[in-house]
Amino acid sequence: MSPLRGDRRARRAHATTLLAATAWLAGCEFGKAVIPTPTPRLVVHAVLNAGAAEQIVLLESSLTGRVAVDDSLAFDPLDPIRTAGGEPVEGAEVRLASGTDTVGVLASETRVRGRGTGRYVVSRAQLAIVPGTPYTLRIRTRDGRVVTGATTVPGAPAGWNATAALTSQPLPFNRDADALRLAWTGAAGGRIYAVRVETPFGPWALFSDSTAFTLSGALRNFLAPGLPHVFLPGFTQPLSITSVDRNFYDYNRSGNDPFGGTGLISSVTGGLGLFGSLVVLGTYEVSTTRDDRATIDARWTGTAATGATVDLDLWVDDPGPTASALSGRQRAPRRYILGILTGETVRLATLAGTSSADTLAFFTGRLAGDTLVGTYDRRFDTGGPTRFRRAPR
Repeated sequence: MSPLRGDRRARRAHATTLLAATAWLAGCEFGKAVIPTPTPRLVVHAVLNAGAAEQIVLLESSLTGRVAVDDSLAFDPLDPIRTAGGEPVEGAEVRLASGTDTVGVLASETRVRGRGTGRYVVSRAQLAIVPGTPYTLRIRTRDGRVVTGATTVPGAPAGWNATAALTSQPLPFNRDADALRLAWTGAAGGRIYAVRVETPFGPWALFSDSTAFTLSGALRNFLAPGLPHVFLPGFTQPLSITSVDRNFYDYNRSGNDPFGGTGLISSVTGGLGLFGSLVVLGTYEVSTTRDDRATIDARWTGTAATGATVDLDLWVDDPGPTASALSGRQRAPRRYILGILTGETVRLATLAGTSSADTLAFFTGRLAGDTLVGTYDRRFDTGGPTRFRRAPR
């Protein structure tokens, strides 16, 4: 997540509306004035993860209107700042150090298409992150600005093993009949525990001060527009339990005022942002289904243009008075599906990955008894079956 949270377009629109309303209420006219460009601040996002293959430090500049930001780029995890509409700080000296080490390990900046990305990496071979150990961060930019931070990694339970903790356990889940009852062994040194579920509409996460947590199948994602379900039938969703330090907790429980730029609890000196740490205590792959209730709740089988058999498992995810949200999966190759059922019209988006933004194919069809017939949007892949028949699950 970016240290400067919130939709920039929404903030600009809100600011414009507020200024207009103020002028109208006051019955006055604004004079012309040149507002100086504010000084950009260094923004840091780094969370040390015990047992991870590499540690990543993101370094960017706060947006002040000095540069034009292209917010139309497809997101690239190797160039996360620029492709998320930010301004990366390139060519900095970024060092991570453990204990009393004053020199530390120099991070390498990821380069994409010959350009620096503000993404700095330290591998496990360079520096292994150990639970219960203090670490420091020191950043020096080309123009001489310095940012520092410190964190102590939470401890791990007796017998903790990074490989085992990061190896996901399968967890079948019937959303109608089950509840996810999670329990784990506590660890000293952490501030609080975090439970997180990845969804196609963005992550759902909450903090817990106990070592047990129950998630209902009816749980909604209050962090996503429209309050979609957290668990979608047909999807296999990563779930993690972590012990986090105070820096991580304070940063994520606070917020940034888009006008005053205050309110965010920063854990770095010389800039703004987060330098924290966590220990993963357990990871799961939650495979969600639900009871078959609607006509479309079934397996649908068709033949692709290549002659391959394609099987879709579909469910009504969220019924509505005129339109119902659908979800599901393509069995081989494994793909995830989101859709809408309106009357007898079915619209299905096949995702290239797990995000609702990554559409691979878009199908519009008509449901008639045991048959689903339709066409594909030519802007996407059109090689799938155009006729499906109901089959036993």
